[in-house]
Amino acid sequence: MGRKLLLLTGGVLAVFALLFAIYFILLEIGGESARLKLEELWETTRNTLTHNGPLLFLAIAILPGFILPVAPLLGLAGLWGGENGPWLSCLYCTLALFANLSWTYWLARGPARSLLSKLLARTRFHLPESTPGNMLEWAIILRLTPGVPFIFSNYGLGLLGMPFTQYLLVSLPILSFTGCGYVLAFAGIFGGEWKYLWTGACIIGVTVLLGRFVLKRKGKSAD
Repeated sequence: MGRKLLLLTGGVLAVFALLFAIYFILLEIGGESARLKLEELWETTRNTLTHNGPLLFLAIAILPGFILPVAPLLGLAGLWGGENGPWLSCLYCTLALFANLSWTYWLARGPARSLLSKLLARTRFHLPESTPGNMLEWAIILRLTPGVPFIFSNYGLGLLGMPFTQYLLVSLPILSFTGCGYVLAFAGIFGGEWKYLWTGACIIGVTVLLGRFVLKRKGKSAD
């Protein structure tokens, strides 16, 4: 199980490395004009999303599935929440994350797993036919480990065949809790409400500490 997760992790890291390489190559080729165009594109995107709530939360539901970072979108949700209500933004963010969790899981469980199985058939590697017995434990570890992109966990758990109900019961509370932490923190920053900033910062801090505790405990049990 651990080896399969390491392989999946390596694949995701390779994709992120490729994206960063493309970004820096574009900057190197285009120079200052490319940097200005990217900044202009970001400003246009930010203004469009923050002035159109439904489009913003639709972006949170869809864009991370294409390996785009969710943190900037959560920051924009916080900016929107500073004007329209932080807790309302948290609610919409939770619904958007639920949608993202659902469609990416079924994409991985169905078409992606079928395609990957055919590709791996030519190698000595293969996907497990049945769900590993310690899947629930690994799902919790993945969700709480700082730095692991949540979209990687979505696809990874779907590919490995984790039951959808278990997947949601583990994933939605953790991601909603963390996501609301970011939303509240940014809402506090942009809205000038310190109580939201501190609440969000505490939520993020608790998640990080809990993740480190789980990893430390897992390491001790492995020894």
